Amino acid sequence: MSAASYHYTSSTNGGANRGRARKPRYDTRNKDIGSSSSSSYITSNTHHHYYRRPLSPVSVGDVCNRISKVSFENHNHLSGTRIRNRSAEPRHSDKPHDNRPPSVSAIRSVVPDRSQQDQIPICSRPDSGGNKGRCITLYTNHFKCNLSDNLAINQYTVHVNVFKRGKWCNANKRQHNRFEIVQKILDREADNLPFVWFDDGNFLYSRELLLDKAKTYEITIKNQLYQLAIKDMSDRVTVEDMWQFVRSKTPYKRPQDLIRMLETLLKQTIRSRMVCIRNQFFEKNQILYDGGSFQNSGFALAQGFYQAMFVTQAGPTLTIDTKCSCFYRNIDMLHFISIYLERDITMNGGMMSQEEKRALLRMKCLETITIETRHTTNKMVYNIRGFGDNADCHPVTSDGPDGDSRKMSVTQFLAEKYKITLKYPRLPTLECVNKGAQNLSYIPIELCFVEEWQIVDRSLMTSEQNAEKSKRSILLPEIRFNKTMMIANERNFNNDSYLKHLSMTIDTNEMLQVKARVLDPPNIVYRNNRVVSVTIGKWLMKGNQLQQATRVHKWEMILVKDGRREPGHMDMQKLEEFCNMLPETTRRYGIQMNPHFETKIISHNQIRQCVYDLHASGAEFGLFVLIGDCPESYQTIKRCALQEFGIITLCCDLGSIRKQNNPGKLNAYIENVAQKMNARLGGINSTVSFKKIFVDEPKSNGDVFMFIGADVSHVVVSERKPSIAAVVASVSPTSTQYICRSSEQRPVKDKKYSLEVIKDFQPMTRDLLHVFVQTNKQYPTKIVVYRDGV
Repeated sequence: MSAASYHYTSSTNGGANRGRARKPRYDTRNKDIGSSSSSSYITSNTHHHYYRRPLSPVSVGDVCNRISKVSFENHNHLSGTRIRNRSAEPRHSDKPHDNRPPSVSAIRSVVPDRSQQDQIPICSRPDSGGNKGRCITLYTNHFKCNLSDNLAINQYTVHVNVFKRGKWCNANKRQHNRFEIVQKILDREADNLPFVWFDDGNFLYSRELLLDKAKTYEITIKNQLYQLAIKDMSDRVTVEDMWQFVRSKTPYKRPQDLIRMLETLLKQTIRSRMVCIRNQFFEKNQILYDGGSFQNSGFALAQGFYQAMFVTQAGPTLTIDTKCSCFYRNIDMLHFISIYLERDITMNGGMMSQEEKRALLRMKCLETITIETRHTTNKMVYNIRGFGDNADCHPVTSDGPDGDSRKMSVTQFLAEKYKITLKYPRLPTLECVNKGAQNLSYIPIELCFVEEWQIVDRSLMTSEQNAEKSKRSILLPEIRFNKTMMIANERNFNNDSYLKHLSMTIDTNEMLQVKARVLDPPNIVYRNNRVVSVTIGKWLMKGNQLQQATRVHKWEMILVKDGRREPGHMDMQKLEEFCNMLPETTRRYGIQMNPHFETKIISHNQIRQCVYDLHASGAEFGLFVLIGDCPESYQTIKRCALQEFGIITLCCDLGSIRKQNNPGKLNAYIENVAQKMNARLGGINSTVSFKKIFVDEPKSNGDVFMFIGADVSHVVVSERKPSIAAVVASVSPTSTQYICRSSEQRPVKDKKYSLEVIKDFQPMTRDLLHVFVQTNKQYPTKIVVYRDGV
């Protein structure tokens, strides 16, 4: 068979751009934020304070390396050729770090255990009390669930074991299909066991008691003996407890366990034809979209839906929504690595330089994926830690039939053990670790494949890919409504045999509706009480001056190169036009900006020194122009400016400036830059007039408002990348200046779910109120809180 040939173009999808993407709202990749104390900053007249935690020492155990039953030796003279991704190393030698997305085979619910939730009452909707605005009725994407009032569900702890080497061992889900094993046992024992369902973890659920049933069941699948061991009953929940929580006006235990059990039940039937990733579902046989910016990128888009149960004021409901996610393509690692290096690594017999290996590890493209091998009896799944020596050089010690040890290369061992002749023995091996194992494995690249249905972290996607994904995710209300109804009807819940056993039905004929009021938009006031009307959230300045403009005596413009391309003649011409128009345009809006400024051109590794020099020179402001899509440069600028030196910065993209192809568009772009700059320097762009809103309520004119926005940002839920909870609040009477408190939210007891509830919301809000009082000498009389409002 001839070697595969791949074509790689130097496009926006190539390796040169792989690490470049739009920055997430709260990116912790380059931040050290204290886990016990919150971070804070006030915009725009205060310094920025961050509490940094020391980095934990990396523990690397004395491990041996293996393929199948072979132990690879680590010789001292090879230490220089092994390149490892230190950020992917385990925190403990017996517990390898797992930074992968959630398992595609897991059908367990992501609802937290009851013991990990505070007892809080359910929030009632404010459907009465207000009379302002136009009354309307809104469709929600919730469908009512009907449960029997006397329903009770028992939870049993179970173990799924495999018999090997003369003893029972836990059946690792990465090597054994635990759900299929248990399902075959339950089908065989249908006459002996009542109706039960399995969560693909450690629990079995049943309406009836299983105390008098056999404790263990065995089955042989593909010459392998498996065992299902039913232990004791670990929990019992009832629907009555759920209704007590709904009706209670005082704090009561939340019915999380019931919802978790029912969510698992809803996934039983759909699992056979769809991929279940937490609460997301995708058709297994669908054709993934890999055109446009995803062509030759190793990524592809899949359409699916989101499904989850909630306990609401109306009782239990099922919410359904459309979903579009980006996945790694199920391709061989030769193809995958070639995409990132923008060249076919199989050419000329296959070779990779040391710099190429380091570049791949810096891109983080290998750290976030799992790979699989298919040359052994069972499919094996690994995480990548780095690179080893070439396959024809890496030494291995193998036990012969007489018990003697023989030394050979990986290439020789594979030829003898598996009758495999490597096509590219001069390519390096991948240093891999199997989850739950301490030993390292060094496997040739050509024997590895990217495991299917792995979600891509958006930080690894280019800005074009993120834009394409958003375009396919954000739907018009009518289209979203029709698609949601179609998904609900296709699920055919009321004919599901699992739901029938619990007498559970779901009303999918119509979405639940809620009452709402559309408020009239307020007016925007600029200097000299010039009023501007708002139309669908937008308004024009119409030549008005900013309410309170600032003066900029000293500032600098810094051009940051991405290391891949130099600014061309047209780029410099456009930048010169931008620089000439900036002081003049800002002056029209009242900002007094010194027209004389210094311009520098730096690279990424000079950013910190540049920010330090900017701070030391007494400059008030730094305008950074990023040449290319540079998320790492952006993060470095913000970290140095905010955390270390406390200087105001604003970042612009050269590509965006280049798109303003006429003076009118460029002027509008500079207007936007001017408003951002003025706000960050402590000025006030405009104020909101409440007279239109309170025209019939003169007593409300003396109210002091405080606006609060709260949100939780989930990057990749792990110990290294926790969720970031943020609460932002206004601190000025005009609501034009704000303060922020943020904190880490790490998984509890190594759980993989994300907490959407802000654990430290009370102390963070109390701190925000104290700052408000210090600024205004009084408490707010009205507080408006926006969920997901950061």
